[in-house]
Amino acid sequence: MITDAGVMPLQRDVDGVPVHPVPPAPQVAPPDRAIAILALAQRTADDHVAEARVHAERIVAEARSYADGIRVEADRLLSDARAEAEHIVSAGGAYAEQLRVQAQQRYEDAVGGLSIQREALQRQVENLAAFDHDYRHRITLFLQSQLRALWAEHPQSADVPDTALPGPGGPVDPTGLG
Repeated sequence: MITDAGVMPLQRDVDGVPVHPVPPAPQVAPPDRAIAILALAQRTADDHVAEARVHAERIVAEARSYADGIRVEADRLLSDARAEAEHIVSAGGAYAEQLRVQAQQRYEDAVGGLSIQREALQRQVENLAAFDHDYRHRITLFLQSQLRALWAEHPQSADVPDTALPGPGGPVDPTGLG
């Protein structure tokens, strides 16, 4: 558009797309003028399409760049999460192994403690059995010596059984019938 002064107005951007004013049509004959207007309109349309294409390509490039940034960040977060999960699993496995070793140690201590107690009780039983045997032997010797001394002092007593001495469970039946 041409103003009264014959000067073209300034360009204005519409949504980032520059708008070019239409230059004044040359003064030509009517058929040529229509062709010139059509050519100018085609050129203006081509310019707008080219500018729109450039603008669209820039928007697509920015979107791809943004998507790539998001993808990189997502990959980093996923990698961090996997590393953390592996660390947790590893630490859990180590802790489980530590608990297993502690449980095994407690079991062995308990069984070992019982084994030691059993051995101590067995030694005590053996010592008591030895003491019993020794005690019975000494009592038998003592009683035999007392009987000999009594027999030596009173040889005329004939009611003492001859070789039968009372056993540890009570008097022995001289008839042997039980």
